[in-house]
Amino acid sequence: MLLMRVIMSAGLLFGMVSCQSAAPPVAVLSPLPAAPIQIPRDVQRIAVLYPRQSRPELVEAYNRLEGATFRLKWYRPDLKIVERFDLPRVLDEQRLQLTGSVADDSAVRIGRLLGVDSVLIYRIDGPTLRDRVWARNQSDLPPVTVTSKLIRVESAEVVYHNVVSARMDQSSRGGWSLADNMDYQRLTRDAMDRGIAQTLLDLGRALE
Repeated sequence: MLLMRVIMSAGLLFGMVSCQSAAPPVAVLSPLPAAPIQIPRDVQRIAVLYPRQSRPELVEAYNRLEGATFRLKWYRPDLKIVERFDLPRVLDEQRLQLTGSVADDSAVRIGRLLGVDSVLIYRIDGPTLRDRVWARNQSDLPPVTVTSKLIRVESAEVVYHNVVSARMDQSSRGGWSLADNMDYQRLTRDAMDRGIAQTLLDLGRALE
């Protein structure tokens, strides 16, 4: 009987020690997904602005970007986009310039003159000639970036700001040469196309 009590006491003590030493399970919390940025519903009439360009590939890219912007009306049918033919007249009358970097205050002034509630600013940046000269292959080149920013005219508040980066396609082989002008133009256009497509997709989601 005494032996049984000793055995039972030892088992109970062992169980208590095991329970105390066992670490409680740690709950693994997944990071919360970032809430999508939503453009306010009262943004209904916008003007599209972007800097003047002399490089043909950038002129073409901005024209494609502006033309595709009109398809955003699919997400918000009541959205009005001011035609760009009004812009040269306003710029000439007010002696305003859309330089390489469109300043927010200049964009707000232009928006007021055009009678819109918001301005949508686009900016495309890509590899410079210096970047290209020093690059040994595509991976050495900086990406093409497409920046979009929506600013309220009344308050100058930035209600949407997005930057999309698209690297050059690295599928082609061989070394890099300044003479590879055809390949460089093709790679640049492809990167711009991907950047523009993603920019419009993000804008569409923000307008839903």
